[in-house]
Amino acid sequence: MLMKLRIVLGMLPVLLALAGCGSLSVLGTPETATTLNGFRSANGLAELRADPSLTVMASSHAADMARRDNLNHDGFQERRGPRGARAENVAYGCKDTPCVITQWSNSPGHRKNMLIPSLTRYGLASATSSSGKKYWALLVGE
Repeated sequence: MLMKLRIVLGMLPVLLALAGCGSLSVLGTPETATTLNGFRSANGLAELRADPSLTVMASSHAADMARRDNLNHDGFQERRGPRGARAENVAYGCKDTPCVITQWSNSPGHRKNMLIPSLTRYGLASATSSSGKKYWALLVGE
């Protein structure tokens, strides 16, 4: 299963480029976790671990928003599922992770999602539309 997931993740940029998306960035690097987890730690909460299934869902949603050049939560109910996301943040315009985390932390609803105490895992991704707009999706789960 993990091998199949790695293959799918490795092919996503190619598939998205063929579908008309400019580029995709799957974020699960220590720098990303430090940024998100730094925000949670500064608010007295436990760190989250990157989750492959949430990352795939975040990647797919970011790519879909970029393909349509439209910020939305379309399909969130399907991303919830039994092992899915508890909450979702979306954004556009930020060039990097620290920018989008700051943007979300300054928005009451998005901030609330990142500060749910029972969270244990996350998936974060971005994709760039053909118009050059960068879309972000963060999925958090328990």
